[in-house]
Amino acid sequence: MSLVGERKSCLDPIPTCSDVCGKPLVCKTHFCKIRCHEGNCPPCSVLVEQRCRCGSSRQTVECHQLFDDKFSFICERTCGRKKNCGRHRCSERCCPLSKSGDDQISGGHWDPHFCPVPCGKRLRCGNHSCQLLCHSGHCPPCLETIFTDLSCACGKTTIPPPIPCGTPMPSCPHPCSMPQPCGHQASHSCHVGDCPPCTVPVLKECIGGHVMLRNIPCGSKDIRCNQLCGKSRQCGIHACARTCHPPPCDSSPASELGGKFSCGQVCGAPRRDCKHTCIASCHPSSACPERRCDFATTISCSCGRVTATVPCGAGSSSSSFSNDALFEASIIQKLPASLQPLDVNGRKVPLGQRKLACDAECEKAARKKQLADAFDVTQPNLDSLHFGENSGASEVLSDLMRREPKWVVAIEDRFKFMVLGKSKPGSGSNMKVHVFCHMVKEKRDAVRYIAERWKLSVQAAGWEPKRFVVVHVTPKSKPPARIIGSKPGVPVSSSQPPAYDPLIDMDPRLVVSMLDLPRDADISALVLRFGGECELVWLNDKNALSVFSDPVRAATALRRLEHGSPYQGSVIVMQTGGASAATATGGNAWGGAAQSNSWKMAVAPPADSWGPDWASGADLAIPVWKRNEGNPISTTVNRWNMLDFDDAVLESASGRAGSRQLMEGCAADESLVDRGAVDVGVGHEVDNWEEACKL
Repeated sequence: MSLVGERKSCLDPIPTCSDVCGKPLVCKTHFCKIRCHEGNCPPCSVLVEQRCRCGSSRQTVECHQLFDDKFSFICERTCGRKKNCGRHRCSERCCPLSKSGDDQISGGHWDPHFCPVPCGKRLRCGNHSCQLLCHSGHCPPCLETIFTDLSCACGKTTIPPPIPCGTPMPSCPHPCSMPQPCGHQASHSCHVGDCPPCTVPVLKECIGGHVMLRNIPCGSKDIRCNQLCGKSRQCGIHACARTCHPPPCDSSPASELGGKFSCGQVCGAPRRDCKHTCIASCHPSSACPERRCDFATTISCSCGRVTATVPCGAGSSSSSFSNDALFEASIIQKLPASLQPLDVNGRKVPLGQRKLACDAECEKAARKKQLADAFDVTQPNLDSLHFGENSGASEVLSDLMRREPKWVVAIEDRFKFMVLGKSKPGSGSNMKVHVFCHMVKEKRDAVRYIAERWKLSVQAAGWEPKRFVVVHVTPKSKPPARIIGSKPGVPVSSSQPPAYDPLIDMDPRLVVSMLDLPRDADISALVLRFGGECELVWLNDKNALSVFSDPVRAATALRRLEHGSPYQGSVIVMQTGGASAATATGGNAWGGAAQSNSWKMAVAPPADSWGPDWASGADLAIPVWKRNEGNPISTTVNRWNMLDFDDAVLESASGRAGSRQLMEGCAADESLVDRGAVDVGVGHEVDNWEEACKL
């Protein structure tokens, strides 16, 4: 405000007014709120929020304290972030760099994340330590230099100085000169440090003292023979059941019973009241405890049809008679039939030694058995269809046995002849194989389940709905414990092969055998000529079968293939039309091939392996190979990788496509038909039709 009165002297004080000062304070944010005054404005007393250096804590203070170093706010929170070395962590209280994203302090030269600790790591030389401050990454190489010779352990190989510190010992080609503790001569080269174990084969005893083992390296220790220890335990009753181990068999005894120690094993002594064993812990100096035997036992009726599993119940004491009675009553309520009455003699019979009473079904089964024995009828042995834990296989075979018992017995007869039948001398091959006809998946699974019981090898081939199964005998094949369709206790033999059944067996005219193939065998002719017409099934590394869909093509393949031979299955094909009895009984079983092959009579002799004479100009049916437009020859995977058919398959596919185009072109061009109709002679077999048809 402007002054109204005049001042008489410049030294007179300037008068004040009654308005608010309003000058900006030191904080440059607030203004002075007192009345007009002389001199400086008082400190700003407005309450504001003050944050610490790290920004994790805050407090309320007067505004002027924010600009006074005496009132700096430092919290107690430690930083914990890694320092520049990457190894140590910052332990500074209220570190200004603890905020994420803050990498340096604005102004000043103080860096709390600079690590001043010496590195001290061992350098690569192994003799000196790093003298730098703590850092990240590898330490620099040692700069020290050695001015003495560096020699090997025996001193025969040296490196002259100067040598950088950390240079490894020179490799010495001379043998080790250190004396061996076993007395043998060292077989290793010169080295630094302890010698490796001696490798000279010697005779050594196992660690348990059971046997002497030969060809054991001299330096080997803790040799075990994997036999049971068998030494007597500290109880004096049981033997050690552990495998070969270092002594002793028992640790320090925990309790003493009458001068002998318990070994901790199950007692195993036979009980007095039943045939079961005592399951209590070893008690060498006391009798077996009298407690109820809980061993599960099976009781049945007199005929054995009704069975149940109950606890043995023997050895119960009289003091717990009421509890045993309640327990026995609860078990009797769950039985499938009532118990047979006991003779009244006052003696209690354990539950596991009693028998069940037969019911009406038992009487029916007894009458059926009498009738079957009287008329010599063999009842299906359904018990032989059970495979223990394989409940799925048992259910499939049991259901199929009830619906088609003859079919299941026929499959079993074929396997019986394959395993138990003898091959006649001069059969040409010892491979016993049988091919089944096309079946649905349920029956294929049944064949596989039955073959597993006989330990036969099973392979499936083909595509639905013409998928079939091939079974052959292996060295592990043997009869099962119970054979379907045979009486228990009657010796099983198979001298005559079963008869051919088209609903079970594959037509022998459709199968060509390739048995005992040499290692350098080449069956590319099968792929090139009959691609897409047959299924090639590998039995092992040198035996295979080729299954055709047309007997004409199978007969052509049998004549053309170098290693092909007629298929001899496990069944006999009954001959007709004047066939002799000897031929009828020896048609197709192993080693029993007849003089005349019946299925060859049904095969028309083709002029060539490619089918009828297509160049004659007649209206002929489409050949078999023309109808097969699918992939080349289908084959199972050869697990032995002896033959590789990839190139042959490609050649077959390209060859068939080319010949198909050529035939279509010949049919469209009359001049080409006339030029290609070359008479090669009736009954003359042509291997290369291109040369035969060439002008």
